[in-house]
Amino acid sequence: MSALDGPPGQTSSRGLPTQHTVTSWSLDDGGGHPQTPPRSYATVPTSIDRDEVLTQCAKTFSQHQLTATPIAPRITKTRLDPQVAEQKKILKIELEPPIELSADDGKSFASSLYHHLASDEKIDEFLGTAKVYKNGRWVLPRTYVGLKEAKLYAPLVTLLKAIIQYFRESGAALGIREVIDTNVKSFPHKEPVFTSNVSRPDISVKAEGSSFRLPPPPKQIGYSNIITFFEVKVSNRGWSPQEELLQMAIYVRQIFIQQPNRRFVRALIITECNFRLFHFDRSGVQFTQPIGIHHKKGARTFIRLVLGLSLHESDAGLDTSIRWKIVNGKKVSGTLTTRKPIEEIQKGKRAMITYNLANVEPTIPCYDIRGRGVVCWTVVDPESGKTLLVRDLWGSADRLSEDIYLERAKGLPGTVQMISCKCNRERTRNIRGFSSSNSSPHQDFRDRVAIRLVLDSDGRSIKNFKSPIELLCALRDAIEGHKELYMKKILHRDITLDNILLGKPGAQPGKRGMLTGLDMAILIKRNVANACKDWKTTTGIYQSAIVLKNGGFLHPLAHDHLDDLESFVYVLTHIMYAYDQTGAERSPFGLLVGWELKDSLNEAESKVSYLGRALVEIESGVGELWPLSCTDLLMEFKDFLHEIYRQKRGLANKAPQIRKEALKKLVRKADEHYKFVVGLFDKAIEKIESGNDRMAPPIPEPDPDARSSSMEPASSSPGRVQEDPLSSDPFADSESVSQPPLSAAVQEETRNFWKRFSEEYPDDQPPAKRGPLVFEAAPRATSSGKPSKAKSRGPRK
Repeated sequence: MSALDGPPGQTSSRGLPTQHTVTSWSLDDGGGHPQTPPRSYATVPTSIDRDEVLTQCAKTFSQHQLTATPIAPRITKTRLDPQVAEQKKILKIELEPPIELSADDGKSFASSLYHHLASDEKIDEFLGTAKVYKNGRWVLPRTYVGLKEAKLYAPLVTLLKAIIQYFRESGAALGIREVIDTNVKSFPHKEPVFTSNVSRPDISVKAEGSSFRLPPPPKQIGYSNIITFFEVKVSNRGWSPQEELLQMAIYVRQIFIQQPNRRFVRALIITECNFRLFHFDRSGVQFTQPIGIHHKKGARTFIRLVLGLSLHESDAGLDTSIRWKIVNGKKVSGTLTTRKPIEEIQKGKRAMITYNLANVEPTIPCYDIRGRGVVCWTVVDPESGKTLLVRDLWGSADRLSEDIYLERAKGLPGTVQMISCKCNRERTRNIRGFSSSNSSPHQDFRDRVAIRLVLDSDGRSIKNFKSPIELLCALRDAIEGHKELYMKKILHRDITLDNILLGKPGAQPGKRGMLTGLDMAILIKRNVANACKDWKTTTGIYQSAIVLKNGGFLHPLAHDHLDDLESFVYVLTHIMYAYDQTGAERSPFGLLVGWELKDSLNEAESKVSYLGRALVEIESGVGELWPLSCTDLLMEFKDFLHEIYRQKRGLANKAPQIRKEALKKLVRKADEHYKFVVGLFDKAIEKIESGNDRMAPPIPEPDPDARSSSMEPASSSPGRVQEDPLSSDPFADSESVSQPPLSAAVQEETRNFWKRFSEEYPDDQPPAKRGPLVFEAAPRATSSGKPSKAKSRGPRK
């Protein structure tokens, strides 16, 4: 197998690594990776000073990355599980621009499908004898002004049943295929959070087989066990293509979510006189113009589509390399088959291996239609018993494939290691019937390529930590891994909660936390003119404020290592605001929910405000649930990044030629940036290991005698913040056991610790108008090493 790093590098007279050109290479019989031309990069000989290499990489970045890749737009949501009307607005943006094929292209695409399921002769035989097709037309109501959709349900169910029954092979190893009128049956939705949302496809084909399970009881049919659906319309209603598409997209999204081995979803809208084919995949959606259903040519196409969408799992768009054992409608076990490591194949061993699923549900599911479609599975090697992580995704065809970056990262600490890769499994252009040439039938189409990676990890996200020391060590090693990648001239660009994995139990430093998810990475010497034209689809709540604001800047800044370091602080924030120090999940603080619901610009403003706050909100619970080592680390990390934001914000609207030198100066300090951030983690880890760590001092019980006679009781003024932080306990439990009085020393320490805070009002406002009660962490050191003075009141200027 070819290695990306090539032969050992030679050192030039300046002490810098020389350049080696590596030609295209392949791990797959399918012809190698998409868009992988010969490329040059620097090797990193061990004799070279690592700080100098890091500085040179930063210099290279500043010379080549001048503008930003476009970010997928986001709209404001009102809830974490948007209801159908709001979900349609989100899907409209996600699927833009939809591709409506011309009449000729649409007919050509639809008529090209599923010929292996029925020949013209057999179709004509059916049409000549079937009771559902008479006198050159299907037995359906004719068009008239008052025709209602309900008049079509029963005859269409009868018609579809007749087609499936006639053409289904008697010996085929298929489970039940039952056509059901479901226009009054509620199919439950599945979201990242609990939801009671439902929707109702008009007609569905209930299926049994290795990919289908019953929905939650008492339901007997839902999105988890239908192979396809048909939506019914009448021509006199005048539905627009967009209205039809968005209604279909609601159902299709749930099929992708509840059938996680879906490659694509096809469905039909049927009227009394025509039908329209919709095809959804990770590149978005394309659909045909209405095709006549009654004449023989259209009837043949219609029959083949009904069969292709209803019978075989693979034809309908399911990945049959993943299979489950179904018992009483439930998935009880499963397997995943893929390619073995190339080294084993070269030794003459069989090329494929079948892993056992450690969990019948994906470790990381996907909740979108268009995009990378990342779905991860935890599997067990049947030969070694080792637990591994399989990562399925659809990479953009004009980006370098993720396995290329992983090959370059071989042996690096802090980065997950690749065991095997199956590349070019499938392309969306081929699924859509496009030719294999470089031309596309539509300018808005963006090709995506299916890739499967087997990784040396047990698949535990960092959110599965069990102690502060485990969390901080994992984050620290992941940040070091980010630096190591940067020294290999790779910028990650997608730091999220799920892209940081815990090391295996007992892992040594450097392997306690690992980065994965390199499909959004770039080579820092990438030619910006060749940047991907598809949206950069990433998880918004971890994106830096500058990246989120790029759409509002005249000259957006390129995503750099500082943006990724900012993403790490949002990962830490997410964990500390949504979990306690033992890893127990709790209700997420409103700050996190707000980031999830806001549009990009408002989320960015909220993050800037958050970075600038020198305090932690008391109602967040962070102070009570996390030790000072962690809260101090969070505060100092935020302070460092707020200063970075301030500097970058000043450059964002300046023309590239004006800001060029200042931006170079900032980016080339990469070595200092990494050292400072890693140093923060080392200090926090050392504090925990020393045994000197402690929780924040508790707020003592209220002292009625210490309260001013003119002050109202806290219960009568819920918005009021008490002047004396010792006079009330916002976390008081009415059933808690009374505590012994605090010593004078502890009371004095606590008085100095708890602070009031308001971002919105100056000091001369009355107490009732102040913001939430917050506490201040220990004095923080800035990136220069000097203590910073935390402002307890008033907005930052």
